Amino acid sequence: MSGVATSIATVCLSGTLAEKLDAVAAAGFDGVEVFEPDLVASPLSATQIRERARTLGLTIDLYQPFRDVDSTDPAQFERNLARAEAKFDVMSGLGCDLMLVCSSPLPTAVRDDAVLVTQLRTLAERAQRRGIRLAYEALAWGTHVNTYWHSWEIVRAVDHPSLGLCLDSFHVLSRGDDPDRIADIPGDKIFFVQWADSPAMAMDVLQWSRHHRNFPGQGSFDLRRFAVALQSSGYRGPWSLEIFNDTFRAGDPVRTARDGLRSLRFLQDSAHCVGDDLFTAPDVEPLGDVVSVRIAAGPGKSSTLQSVLGALGFVPAGRHRDYDLQLWRQGQLTVVVDASPGTVWTAPGLPAHLPALTQIGIRSDDPASWARRAHALAVPADSVGLPGVEPDDAVARVEVTGTTSVDVRAPSSAASWGAAFVPVPGVRTATSVPVLTGVDHVGIAVPDDEWDSVILLLRSVFGMEPHDEPDITDAVGLMRNRSVIAPAGSSTPFRLTLGMVTGLAASTFGTARRGGIGHVAFSCDDIFTAAAAMRRRGFTALPIPSNYYDDLAARFGLPGELLAQMAASGILYDRDADGEFFHLFTPTLGADLFFEVVQRVGGYRGFGDANAAVRIAAQPA
Repeated sequence: MSGVATSIATVCLSGTLAEKLDAVAAAGFDGVEVFEPDLVASPLSATQIRERARTLGLTIDLYQPFRDVDSTDPAQFERNLARAEAKFDVMSGLGCDLMLVCSSPLPTAVRDDAVLVTQLRTLAERAQRRGIRLAYEALAWGTHVNTYWHSWEIVRAVDHPSLGLCLDSFHVLSRGDDPDRIADIPGDKIFFVQWADSPAMAMDVLQWSRHHRNFPGQGSFDLRRFAVALQSSGYRGPWSLEIFNDTFRAGDPVRTARDGLRSLRFLQDSAHCVGDDLFTAPDVEPLGDVVSVRIAAGPGKSSTLQSVLGALGFVPAGRHRDYDLQLWRQGQLTVVVDASPGTVWTAPGLPAHLPALTQIGIRSDDPASWARRAHALAVPADSVGLPGVEPDDAVARVEVTGTTSVDVRAPSSAASWGAAFVPVPGVRTATSVPVLTGVDHVGIAVPDDEWDSVILLLRSVFGMEPHDEPDITDAVGLMRNRSVIAPAGSSTPFRLTLGMVTGLAASTFGTARRGGIGHVAFSCDDIFTAAAAMRRRGFTALPIPSNYYDDLAARFGLPGELLAQMAASGILYDRDADGEFFHLFTPTLGADLFFEVVQRVGGYRGFGDANAAVRIAAQPA
């Protein structure tokens, strides 16, 4: 599993410089970039910082940034050289021999390559006398030098052993530059590499960079392509993170640092085929079906939940011998209702809400391989026994949020698990043709401060790919919405939809919110048959207004007979270029949880998000 050396800039984290160094070391990084404002604000001297880093087992890999060295004003350039000499003194105290030099965004920046080459060569000669190297970086908003290839042309023309490149994936990819030419740069002239991901955004690149960077795996940049080109260049130095992100700067530095190291391991693993010195995570067996969900209901909500499960066609199969767990089944699907007293939190400091989804069970032929992969990526994955089940049937449990985990189970665990339950007398648990055929997707609520961390976990451990979905209109504002889907090649698509709980929405969760977020969507082959069966069991469809069906007729030209049939059962509809989507909903159960029944026709890829506002209005508050 090895891997190249890892580093992180102190600007990524909250806290004092000393606290940041502690967090970086606790996460397992090899080194650190010292961000100059952190040093300036620290009561520790450069020598004390060097000693603290040494004690923690960290190298100080880079001192940054040195800005605006070049100038069209010769007197100003001389002052810049004097400023650089002062920074060389600081670096001597830090025990660091590499300084980041940024291209200038000022109006006074040199616009003549020949003059710029002369000035940088002068600085490089000064640095060489002090045993220091300079890593020249093209800022994406630089006045004259703003592409990595232009910065390489400058470095090549300077031709000095103390001047090389710093490549920052944000500055390259935010401009849409082609990273493939990095492979043509000699690896020994790339002195340092900084990584950052980001969602695609249409905004000023400077503001984008200063507030919206993410760790690799949390955005949409093609970092693997960048990494492949970098490996081909022959660069073998540290892989470092430089992330400007308002949420990271306000969060727990230890958790942020751990996410950062995980992101670098994930990135290296994605590109390991081009270099065996990169970190590689253990291989895993493919994920199979989602076969079970566990719902905490407590004593007060279990009867309501059981009533809705009965309407969906589930029947009580057993009661646990030792715990207040009730087993409900339909075909191969299992729902465990946890009626024991307990508290489920939406986020730290928010009130309990029940019922709530707590576990998602997925089949795999080798659960242990998933535990090994999670551990390699520094994600806690407990090998836990199911209550009352022998240790041989343990599962790999990965906590996704503070309230919901994914349990990867071997197929053999079903029989052992079932044996832990006492059958309900007089209840026939098998049906010849189950109406519900599987779990199409599961929706979970994610607090805003966990959002990026959860995305990274799902991508790195389970190989899921994120897809932006339309924001959902909520009674207290807009809710950010994203789906993550298991990659092609999985035996059955594993789909999660994530809803961000932020600000006012979080503080009013369970009161002002309508509709909720957490849900389980069951698949079926014929939604009209499923709806009829639910009605026979006493289910009352949500009251969908006739305006909605009039709009469907106008948008999609659906026949009147079909629309009438849909209206009678509260069925909603969507269509894309690949297929159609029919779905219906139960009311919310408590503050958040509801169930959905869906039928996909053809290759429809979405989740019917266009219908979210109608669903929320129809579900009782």
